[in-house]
Amino acid sequence: MKITLLAALVAAAISMPAMADTECNRSPRTIVYEDKPVDVFISDDTQRANVTFPEPYLEGILVERSEGMNFYRTPINNRISFMSTDPMYTGLVTVDGATSKSYIIRLITRPGCADSEVTIKGEPLADRSQATTTNGRKKGLMNYLFDGKLPPGYRQADFSSMSKAERVVFKQGSLEFILQSQYIGPKYIGTTYEVVNNGRTATKVAIDQMDYSNPAVRETLGVARQVSMLPTSRILGPAPQFLTEVYADSHRGLLFIVSEKKK
Repeated sequence: MKITLLAALVAAAISMPAMADTECNRSPRTIVYEDKPVDVFISDDTQRANVTFPEPYLEGILVERSEGMNFYRTPINNRISFMSTDPMYTGLVTVDGATSKSYIIRLITRPGCADSEVTIKGEPLADRSQATTTNGRKKGLMNYLFDGKLPPGYRQADFSSMSKAERVVFKQGSLEFILQSQYIGPKYIGTTYEVVNNGRTATKVAIDQMDYSNPAVRETLGVARQVSMLPTSRILGPAPQFLTEVYADSHRGLLFIVSEKKK
């Protein structure tokens, strides 16, 4: 399949040191706090949902219903990890920050599919639902990749006939690159990969060492113009089965690549 080869060639050009399923998406997500409860999915197994707040540190936590849920403070001063012991658990939690602002989250048990990382932002993000940015510039393809929305004038590649195993287009060390989506326009192509660390130790994805001078990549995709990743630290924690501490970073992330088609 040409599209599969295209995506595989991009991933195969990645050079680094030791370096979704539709039913369950545990990719990191960011939410702007708007003075209403933020839904966070937790699980009743070994999965832990990490929630990071827009505060230098946290003052306290008030749990509406403690039975059926555990939470853990972490060495990261503004992060708390949550997990469930009851597959039916739901409840509100209020977290007080150092700035005297409080945040309410609604914990919802989703067995086997907890959020990996939820980052709460205190200030609204730029409105990327518009065709232009606040300064009047045309909205770029990378913005749409971050939002997971199809830009006007683009078509979305159809991967529905491919299994998850078929969408694993590249493996390097403990890292696995899974093709998630692709937007194809008249001039640019935007590709999103889910990057999963299956290893025992945390690994930083070296996006700055990608080799786009590879002739095969230039022939298929053209020239890479932008590369970005969530989490922005690019550090993926160890796989859940190897966790020894509850505060480890998520082992999943998203890699975004914008490339210009060959003329």
